[in-house]
Amino acid sequence: MMDTASEPEPDAGAGPDADDAVAGVEAGAELHAIRTAYPSLRWESVSRTDEGWDHVVIICRGCSGEDALGYADLVFRFPSDEQALAQLPTEIAVLEHLAPRIEAALPRYTHVSASAQPDKRLVPFAGYPMIHGERLTPDLLHSLPVTEQTIIATQLGSLLSALHVQDTSAPPMDLVAPSYQPENLDFVRGIVENNMPDVLAPDEMRTAREICDEVAALQSTLLPRVFVHYDIYQRHLYWDAGAAPAGRLGLIDFTDMCIGDPAIDFAELYEYGPRFVEDVLARYVGRIDPDFLDRAWTYQRLAGLYMLAGHMYYGEETWEYARSTFDRCRSPRRPRA
Repeated sequence: MMDTASEPEPDAGAGPDADDAVAGVEAGAELHAIRTAYPSLRWESVSRTDEGWDHVVIICRGCSGEDALGYADLVFRFPSDEQALAQLPTEIAVLEHLAPRIEAALPRYTHVSASAQPDKRLVPFAGYPMIHGERLTPDLLHSLPVTEQTIIATQLGSLLSALHVQDTSAPPMDLVAPSYQPENLDFVRGIVENNMPDVLAPDEMRTAREICDEVAALQSTLLPRVFVHYDIYQRHLYWDAGAAPAGRLGLIDFTDMCIGDPAIDFAELYEYGPRFVEDVLARYVGRIDPDFLDRAWTYQRLAGLYMLAGHMYYGEETWEYARSTFDRCRSPRRPRA
C-alpha cells in the first residue's frame, strides 16, 4: 500500500567504486543492476530505502556521466513483489502520458532498462529524476503561513481534478486496472477475524468489523469510477516551497493507481485535518455528490484498519504507528472543520 520513492534524508553514501554497503544495508544487487544497465553513470553518494511495502528504492545523488542524461539526482525503483513488477510498465506509460497534462511535479521515467519496456514481461527496475521538496507532513503543512497552505490546497485540488478527468477508455489509461479494494477488504477481514481478537478489545473488534461492513456496502453501490492514485498521503506528497512562482506540489508512487471511486483520493488527506480536506474539495472540479466526504472518511477508516493488518501480516510499520493511525480514524462520524 505504501512506498516512498524519493526524498528520505540522505544516508552516508558510497561512490560507484566503493563497497556496496549503503548506510549499513547491503545494496549490492541493486547497484550492480544500475551499473550494468548504465555503465557511464557516476554518483557522489547513494542511499537505499525499503520502508515502502512493494519497492526497494536506490537514490543516487550528484550524478554525472553520459548515462546521467544531465540529471543530478536519480531515483531507481526495484519492485519487490509480483504485483509491483507487473505494474511498472503501465506506471511508466501512464506517467509519461500524465506529465505534460499535470501542473504538479510527477515522476517521469528517464532510465528504463530494456526488460522494463511494456512489451517485455520482466521489469527489474526503472529510474526517474528526483521530485524535489520536503515531505508534506501534517506538521510541515500546519507550520506554514495560511497563504501558503491555501496555495497547497489549490494545487492539490487542481491535481486531483486533472487526475480524475482522464479518459480511461484511451491508451495508455485503458491499461489501468479496476480497483482492487475488494481484494484488500478480503485480506483485512481475514486478519480481523484470525489475528486481531488477540490484541484488540471487544469494542475495538466491533469497530473493525463495522468498518469492513461499511466498505463492503459501498462496494455493492453504483459509484463514480475514475482514474485514482489510491494512496495520497504524507509519504507521497512533497512541497517545493522554492519553486517559482509560488511553490510546487509533487506526488510520487503510482503503483496502486486504479479505476475507482474519486472519494478514495480524499481519504488519507484527513491526516491533515478536516479543514484541509474541505479546502481541497472546494477547489476540486470533479463530480461531487452529497455523500462524497462521508465515503472518503469510510475509506480513511479502512486505511487505518489496513495499517493494523499490514503490521500483523507483513511486519510493515511499527505497532505504535499502525495503532495510532487506527485510533485516529475509529469514529464512525466524519470529523468536521
